[in-house]
Amino acid sequence: MSTAKQWSLWQAPLRVIALVLCIDTLAATYGIWALAREHITGTDLLRLGLLALLSVAYLEVSRQVEHRRRLFQVDGSSHMDMVAVWAFPGALVLPRGLAALLVVFLYAHLWTRSWKSVDGIRLHRITYTGAVAILICAAVATVAAGTDVTGEFGSSAAVVIATLLLAAVTYRVVNAALISSVIFLSRGASRPSNLFGSVSDNVVEFATLGLGAMSALALVRVPWFAVMILPAVFLLQYHALLRDLVQAATMDAKTELLNAAAWRQLAQRELGRAARQQTPTAVLVIDMDRFKHINDTHGHLAGDTVLRSVADVLADELRGYDAVGRFGGEEFVALLPGADGEAALAVAERLRRRVEATEVIVEGRNAPERQRVHVTASVGVAATLSAGTTDLDYVLRAADDALYAAKHGGRNTVRVAPARVAA
Repeated sequence: MSTAKQWSLWQAPLRVIALVLCIDTLAATYGIWALAREHITGTDLLRLGLLALLSVAYLEVSRQVEHRRRLFQVDGSSHMDMVAVWAFPGALVLPRGLAALLVVFLYAHLWTRSWKSVDGIRLHRITYTGAVAILICAAVATVAAGTDVTGEFGSSAAVVIATLLLAAVTYRVVNAALISSVIFLSRGASRPSNLFGSVSDNVVEFATLGLGAMSALALVRVPWFAVMILPAVFLLQYHALLRDLVQAATMDAKTELLNAAAWRQLAQRELGRAARQQTPTAVLVIDMDRFKHINDTHGHLAGDTVLRSVADVLADELRGYDAVGRFGGEEFVALLPGADGEAALAVAERLRRRVEATEVIVEGRNAPERQRVHVTASVGVAATLSAGTTDLDYVLRAADDALYAAKHGGRNTVRVAPARVAA
């Protein structure tokens, strides 16, 4: 294992180092202060022990599943673990110092038994995530302070539910804010799903918080019943693994867009629907100009950064139901349901201008400082007529011919295939 002096954290931008050290120091100070000032009873220790025991039992049984989830995780995407199932009830029913101690135990066990053996996971990231979790528990405890969230002393069900919901939202918001901050400072602007997680990620996270709330109620009312939470957590994790497997099979790892096979399948299905309903559909083929020069000048890692930036532009500019994917190399494709030639041309021009205005910060190959790279793209457009066509290759060839004309027309331009070739 690498020592602290060898952590890759020290190669990060200064602003990232400052934030990580600040959060780590704040969490450690808070945990020590909380442990020193609060009165701890035997019941508190029993609840702490039960939560720790349940977390160990869960991880030891599901360790291979968690390991596989990490292996299939798309680089740069959000990863949701199940720590909230145990940390959230700890924040609700334990003294603050013991809740912080529970978080330290949870992440130490995860690192030792599961994450340590996965390439790409760094210890300083785990310590930061653990520090964030400690501060989240502090926020949850503050929200729940003065309210009998477990109903142990006769609080009404409405008050208990409202407080638990507010505590769950607090947990998620604080977590998203602190994690997205370090991602933003290290990578710059990115698509919202990279900063705050996808809709599916957030559904899983709130499901874990729901199970955590049930654990808190069980610990107070019928402690042994907390064991019944384990099967639900296992099912939730297997669901998350299945989701990750589907994502790995359909998404391009570098850009997080659809891969070529998944895009073709979706596009072919959409063309069939459009033909039946006699509605137009357009295909865009987008190719980055002189991308080889970027790789040769700045290196392939810089080229990957540029690819991701352009992919973010496409995902941001296109509608949610437009299918956009990476077709290979520096070429992207997009399917625009309901768009005729005129509408597709307007979209293509907007994409071209947005790509042209994008400034990408990359690590220089031969220079220590970061460098700014400007890119442009050429776009070929082909639209079906209202009668439609179900031959995807036919439309793709028309769009590719239009792209070829755009390249030979000076690059950084848009060309539209004649309507007759896409009829």
